[in-house]
Amino acid sequence: MPRATTTLSTSTRLTGDDLEQAWKVYEVAFSSLTTRAVQQHLMTRAEFEEVCSDERVLKYVARDVDRDDAVCAFATFSNDLSTVYQLSEDYYRARWPRQFAEGSIWYIGCVGVHPSYRSSGVFVKLVEAMCRVVHEQGGVASLDICRYNDERLALPRLIERVVHSFGHAAEGERLDEQTYWAYDFSRV
Repeated sequence: MPRATTTLSTSTRLTGDDLEQAWKVYEVAFSSLTTRAVQQHLMTRAEFEEVCSDERVLKYVARDVDRDDAVCAFATFSNDLSTVYQLSEDYYRARWPRQFAEGSIWYIGCVGVHPSYRSSGVFVKLVEAMCRVVHEQGGVASLDICRYNDERLALPRLIERVVHSFGHAAEGERLDEQTYWAYDFSRV
């Protein structure tokens, strides 16, 4: 898709039609990972609504100006690490004590772009907006990326190019890795 004319807004809550449109974009953006990633990447509708009503989590909404301001991408972003399921706050506190104390460690919970807007520039716009906040605070941006999105979509390298494109010297670093193993006894 050619570059889309989009607007970007942030909100602490999503309700009504905004919530409905954001859910549809999120669902279609992450549904393919249900069979590609062991860990759940697609929240249930109830979990999604809970995140959208949690004021500790910023919601970024991209809208297509040329299509009646329809939601075309959605992201979540929080510096309250307690909002991220199964994240070890102790790890971040020990690794970056100053930033933890200042509340300048930010977690990007998701960045979902409707498939018809991939390669339109909207993903870059979302990531750039969030990284700008972190840069201004001298903080840390963190996120999880499944192997499919790492190897097939090269998301860490794309995000690093976005970060560098507007003068940031931050380098991406793999913090941890968890692998899932299976032992298939059906072949015995």
